[in-house]
Order: sequence, then structure tokens, then C-alpha cells
Amino acid sequence: MTVKIWLGIALLMSIAGNVFLFLFSREQSQRLSYFSQNLTDLVEMLVDYNSHLKKVYSLEMFYGDETLSYLLEHTRALSTMIEKDYSEVLYLTAPLEVAIEEEEELEEKNEEQIQDVFYGGSRERNS
Repeated sequence: MTVKIWLGIALLMSIAGNVFLFLFSREQSQRLSYFSQNLTDLVEMLVDYNSHLKKVYSLEMFYGDETLSYLLEHTRALSTMIEKDYSEVLYLTAPLEVAIEEEEELEEKNEEQIQDVFYGGSRERNS
């Protein structure tokens, strides 16, 4: 009789522990996903900022300005540091986007090939 009681207690503790671990892992994965998406957005903003800064630097008025040159180098270093140090977290959600983009490119190539097959060139009328 006591064995059944101990096994019942062990079963209840196991079920409670599994439920707790499931909820905890779910919450942690949601936090990690949120962090990854925000980090990806941050890198995209840095890339946009870097390209904007390059455009300003290439303007005739600012070309050769040392301050903008240092700012370009600092932005580039910051972007590479974030991508290097946080690459594992940064690309947690990115492979899905990359796969979708690759599929879209394949579809576009297929459509171009289909259009080339049906194209017969221009014909002149002799009437």
C-alpha cells in the first residue's frame, strides 16, 4: 500500500515538474525570439543609417570631411561587432525570411523563363 502512495506522489511531482518546465521553456523561447527580432531590426537600422551616411559623405559639400569619415568607420565597426557577437541570436528568425526570399527569386526566374518561351519576336505585316 505504501508503494502505491509513493508512486502516486512521484507521479504527481513528475507531472507538476514537467508542466513547470514546459511553461518555463515556452516563456524563455518567446523572450529569445523577441530579442532576436529586435536585434535584427537594430542591425537593419544600422545598415540603413550607414548607407544614408555614405550618401551624405559622397555629397560634394561633405566629401572628404574627417568627422563623417570617422562616423562611417564607427558605424561600420558597430555593425560588424553586433553581427559578430550576437550572430547566434541575431539569425534565429532570419532563416525563414531567407528561405521565403529564395523561393520568390526562384518563382521570378521561372516566370521569366516561361515568358521567354512564348515570345516569338516582332512580326511585320505585309499588307
